[in-house]
Amino acid sequence: MALKLLASEFFADANQNIAIEPRQPQSNYPEHTHNFSEIVVVTSGRGRHIINGYPQELHQGTVLYIKADDFHLYENVENLNLTNLLFQSYDNFKFIKNIGHIIENMRYKNSLHQVNKKTLSELQLLLSQLENCESSLQEENILFQALALLDRSQFNITPKGSNREKAEQVIQYLRNNFADEIEWEKIAQQFDIPIRTLYRHIKNELGCTPQAYLNKLRLAEAYYQLRYTDKNIIDIAYDCGFNDSGYFSTCFKQEFSILPKVMR
Repeated sequence: MALKLLASEFFADANQNIAIEPRQPQSNYPEHTHNFSEIVVVTSGRGRHIINGYPQELHQGTVLYIKADDFHLYENVENLNLTNLLFQSYDNFKFIKNIGHIIENMRYKNSLHQVNKKTLSELQLLLSQLENCESSLQEENILFQALALLDRSQFNITPKGSNREKAEQVIQYLRNNFADEIEWEKIAQQFDIPIRTLYRHIKNELGCTPQAYLNKLRLAEAYYQLRYTDKNIIDIAYDCGFNDSGYFSTCFKQEFSILPKVMR
């Protein structure tokens, strides 16, 4: 049975709208839910997050949007550090209206997106300022700046910035297009970055090759479909971007220590 965390453990009283909860480090943590919502920012390290049965790879700059009725857990963590922005209620803010609607509009597929290092640094500064607010007006002003920053960082396929920033755009592109046929030469051309430079930046950022990361995204989708759909294994493999069901089974076993057919 999943644990349930209560707002009373993190908020001083029912009138406190938000709280900052650092997890430095975040250890493996079993499936749980809570009666508050949160935005989770990965400040360093890596690990795996599973939300409502869907696995997600976490890296520095990953931002998660967790609703009060979601079930999630952390596993395979490696020096994982988080800053959690907790919302006890979306309805009691004095100056900002429709906070829940604003956040819901920013939720990417499967409730996460990636920000670059510059945005992460700016976001961390704003979250640290939220811990020391002296008035509701100051608190809501800083919160709005943080939400606006996250909104501006949403995915854009137009290449811009340094090679590192372009590589970060490619990472976000892969998150949203992993099931498509990916040709690395064309991706490098699309984002105007030399392919060797792209490989190097992604390896430095994620700790794995671009193809290994692409496989992780595809396997996460396959994991979810195996658990929650009636589709046969071959169709799932092809739908998730694998052209060979045998290779798919091998990769799946390496990633999750279980064969796809055993999950059925």
